[in-house]
Amino acid sequence: MEKKSNGISAILLLALIQGFLASGAVEVQPSINPAAVGQTVTLSLSASLRSGTWAVGESLILTWLGNQQAVFPSHSGRASVNVHTGDLTLSSVTVDDSGVYVVQSSDPQLKANASITVLEPISNVTLNVNQTELMEFNSSAELTCSVSSGSSFSYLWMNGSSEVSATGRLQLTDGGSTLTVVNVTRYDQGPFRCCVFNPVSNSSSDSVNFTISYGPDNMALTVNGQNTTSFSAGSNLTILCSSQSNPPAQLQWAFRGELVNVTGPLLELSHVGEDQSGPYSCLAFNNYTNMHDNITTHIIIAKSGSDQHAVNMLLLSLLLAGFLFSYISGRNKVWQDHVYSQSITASQNPVPVGSSVTLSSTVHVSTGTWIFNNNLIVFISPQIQAIANSWRDRVTYNSSTSSLTLRSLTLDDSGIYTLEDLNVFRAQLTLSVQVPISNVTLWAKETNLVEYNDTAVLMCSVSNGSSLSFEWLDGNSTVTAGGQVLLSNGNATLTILNVTHHYQGPFRCKVSNGISHEISAPVHLNISYGPSNTTMMITPMKDTYKTGSKITLSCSAESSPPAMIKWIVDGVYLNQSGPQLQLENVTQGNSGHYTCVLHNTVTSRFSSASAMIQVLDPITAVVVKPTSGPAMLHEPFTLQCEVAGSADTILWWMNGQPISADNATVFGMNNKTLTLNSVQPSDNGHYKCQAFNSVSNMTSSPYTVNVIYGPEMPTITGPTAVKTGDNVTFSCYASSNPPSHYKWYFNGSLVSNMSEYITPHLPKETVRKYICMAFNNVTGQNSSAYIMLTVVDPIENVQVEAPDNLATEGNSYNLTCNVTGPADHVYWMKNGELLHENNRTVFSMDNKTVSFIPLNHYDTGDYQCMAVNAVGNMTSPLHMLLVNFGPETPIIQGPDFAETGGYAVFNCSAMSVPPSHFSWWYNGSMVANTSVFKAGPLSLNMTGEYTCMAYNNVTGKNSTNSAMLTVIEAIESVMVQNSTTPINNENFTLTCDVGGPYDTIYWMKDNMKLNMTNPHSSYHIEKNMLHFTPVTTYNDGSYQCVATNQAAQHESVPYILLVNYGPLSVTISGPDSAELGTSGMSLTCSADSRPECHFYWFLNNQSNPLTNGPVITFSVTKESEGTYICKARNPVTNITMYQSKTFAVSGHASAIHFSSHSSLMLMALFAFSTSVLFN
Repeated sequence: MEKKSNGISAILLLALIQGFLASGAVEVQPSINPAAVGQTVTLSLSASLRSGTWAVGESLILTWLGNQQAVFPSHSGRASVNVHTGDLTLSSVTVDDSGVYVVQSSDPQLKANASITVLEPISNVTLNVNQTELMEFNSSAELTCSVSSGSSFSYLWMNGSSEVSATGRLQLTDGGSTLTVVNVTRYDQGPFRCCVFNPVSNSSSDSVNFTISYGPDNMALTVNGQNTTSFSAGSNLTILCSSQSNPPAQLQWAFRGELVNVTGPLLELSHVGEDQSGPYSCLAFNNYTNMHDNITTHIIIAKSGSDQHAVNMLLLSLLLAGFLFSYISGRNKVWQDHVYSQSITASQNPVPVGSSVTLSSTVHVSTGTWIFNNNLIVFISPQIQAIANSWRDRVTYNSSTSSLTLRSLTLDDSGIYTLEDLNVFRAQLTLSVQVPISNVTLWAKETNLVEYNDTAVLMCSVSNGSSLSFEWLDGNSTVTAGGQVLLSNGNATLTILNVTHHYQGPFRCKVSNGISHEISAPVHLNISYGPSNTTMMITPMKDTYKTGSKITLSCSAESSPPAMIKWIVDGVYLNQSGPQLQLENVTQGNSGHYTCVLHNTVTSRFSSASAMIQVLDPITAVVVKPTSGPAMLHEPFTLQCEVAGSADTILWWMNGQPISADNATVFGMNNKTLTLNSVQPSDNGHYKCQAFNSVSNMTSSPYTVNVIYGPEMPTITGPTAVKTGDNVTFSCYASSNPPSHYKWYFNGSLVSNMSEYITPHLPKETVRKYICMAFNNVTGQNSSAYIMLTVVDPIENVQVEAPDNLATEGNSYNLTCNVTGPADHVYWMKNGELLHENNRTVFSMDNKTVSFIPLNHYDTGDYQCMAVNAVGNMTSPLHMLLVNFGPETPIIQGPDFAETGGYAVFNCSAMSVPPSHFSWWYNGSMVANTSVFKAGPLSLNMTGEYTCMAYNNVTGKNSTNSAMLTVIEAIESVMVQNSTTPINNENFTLTCDVGGPYDTIYWMKDNMKLNMTNPHSSYHIEKNMLHFTPVTTYNDGSYQCVATNQAAQHESVPYILLVNYGPLSVTISGPDSAELGTSGMSLTCSADSRPECHFYWFLNNQSNPLTNGPVITFSVTKESEGTYICKARNPVTNITMYQSKTFAVSGHASAIHFSSHSSLMLMALFAFSTSVLFN
């Protein structure tokens, strides 16, 4: 006994292990995830299941067992399962179909799930704006994006091809659907688009553009397109003014502060004089923004020549007397109000203390000064360069480049350096001398902080350095002021209000100036935070757990330092702490509301997460039982589903198909009972019930319902008529359960107690009644039926008889059916088809006689009659009825017109039985006694009416018809003639010469009728002539003209047209050279031409030909060398063409040397002789 128990335990353990292995090995894979509304999604299993259930959330979808499946009403018509694999298919999914789909099976024991998200595709994205006409810096734009349909979508804003991010003036609100551009600039004109997307679709709005008014600003002036403002007297000046403005600014010009009568971008001055030197201003006004701007340039008009030199000498004297005083006293000359294109540059700027720098000019200065902050450094003139005493030890002036070098720089050397060229220009540069940065230090007021409670303060300092610029780094990112981040003390202090744990650092301070930079050591902030974002994870994740399961609850949160965790069930603390709670071998008593409570002892903050755990016992047994005796026909019958365990749902199955309630099928006691209100034979079958709860399902063994009924009305099979002397077999059957017993009665006597009865041989001409009775021993009911049997003699012979007179159309005629034996019916057939009565065809004498009143020739055919009685039928042999008729009106075939000297043949035919005899008549006289009549040879007086008469010897009837013949004069001959030779691209004419009268003429080429309607053709017809204007080789071919009259068409003999042409090209073939002494050397001349050309050969421009013919043959001598010319002439077209070929003789000097004068003379002589020869 103990060994048996151990064996059972081992088997159960193995089954459990296999079940858990199966559970762990099965995965659910959606075909699409996420899916779009309306799509079809299939949840595939990594291993096949032959039974189980599918559910989503708390709602059952379907269940299947073997090849049978039942779909619950919530998913009827949209869900199906592959009964071989367990894969679930959902069609036409909606957003409500999103959720966790769970497949559960008890064989093997497993449960798996997968999440599906169904999203609605995005459609009809529209973009609305508050206004499109905006003013720079004064207006704000608000763009709102909306969609007609879609779910779980995100927004992306585009300005042209660039993505718009929320920064400063650009604000994204309402989940990103609204973009606000604060204080728009001219760069915010667009086009703006809103793109909306989710994982299954995307769509974009139409573009929106803004019209932004701005300016005027960024003005510029150029004179004659140059960068100079000094010009000689007498010059013509064009001053161009430009500004950035929308709409374009109105421009007005001023000179020396006074408006001039000129508007627009151009001011033109002709032959300027010295009195036109001075400041020129361009004033801009935007009447939409109501803003003004202006720009001024100083133009100097200088004298030219010796006058200017005298002035310069005078000014130099003045400079020697008063120049130093003017700058030392700090007076500024009028030049400081002018802007010039000349400039000075520094070799380095800014520069470190103690280093050197060179200040360079873009132009050379001959008379002028270098000045520092209104203090003279160097005086420059053509004769002397004087350096001030205070700069002498540290300054070097280069007179060739006008550059100034400063050494041993100090902080006091920072300032404005000015280079002036007397009466020409003044240029300035600001030089910055700085101390290098060293020893950057970062200090935090407090590093241990609590999130949201404390403020972080970090201060940056340096030991050395000037013109400092501070930059703060958090990791590798630059910290900018805004929100809770403050920068103060020249950015040397960083303050973070209500610090969050995202600001832990490392923080560094970067200090720089124009010549150096240095970064401090990092500082980390220890920020205590949390607990927050608390989550509880349950493994495995299920809605309901089976008793005996193992459940692990894990709790986590973001917290520093880590939070302390305690567990509560239904409001009662458990004696357990830590991030995990293990529930082993759970029972229904472990069901409840579980909560984890987290506490951070530093931040003094709490957080919690909760989950509901439900444990349920599985179903252990399901049985179907009847509540009463057997199922009787038309009586109520009830089946009960007995379930061991808690059942949420019970389903009923019949023969593998789910059962649904109707008028005859009723479910009771939460589907535990199935009642068939009025049992029918169709209720026979195998019934099962299937019970479900959240952790299991089980199906009962089948219960067979066998309906007791009957017997119903018997059915007798067998003949109702029989020949005299035969016997018959009758079979009786009545539907019944259990099967019926049978008895046969004749004349009140029992003749058989079997379902089948065989009669004895039956006497002649009797009618007999046989009764069958069926009896059911269980129901105690019986039912009877009878059959009548007639005994008759058979039909022995059937014949069709006809009268002796001939069958003639229009007369009456009878056919008679003679039958030997009793006949119940007689039928007539013609040509195998049943014959029916009509107004000419009449049946009489019980259908034994058919009369034709009168006969028609369509009655001709094969006739039969068929006699029928209860035991058989017989058909007569074929009788051929041939109806004599006719003749009908003859049909004449023949011509309407014929030519003199020819023949006309007429053919006459007429419908007639027997065939008719024919005769032909002309002018009252018979001309032929056959069906075919040939008239001719014809003459004009043979025109007239010809009559055909048809005669039937049997019917004695005749019929006539006539044909009219017109004899016309014949066309005797047709010929194509021409009077000229056809030459390519010249006019040419063919003439059609016709002997005799004709109606029309047409032309044919290569047996095809010429298309005269083509507007692009080069030929046309004029009367009997075909003109080619002009003729070309494309017109080559065989031409015929056709003359027609009412009787016939007459074709000419073909005329072959070959167009003469050429020569089109001339070629010479043969070698270019040969050895001296070679014999039999040949050159061949050929030309594309019709007819063949005549050829003439010339050597070196000789006037007389060497030879005639296409080939020239010669022996190679010194005299053979030179240019061979072939002349090709077409004797018909009279066209001549030339071709030349140079032939060289090797083995001797072939070059001919001329003096320059003689060579020119020879070349002229050759040109003249060639023209004479070729002309």
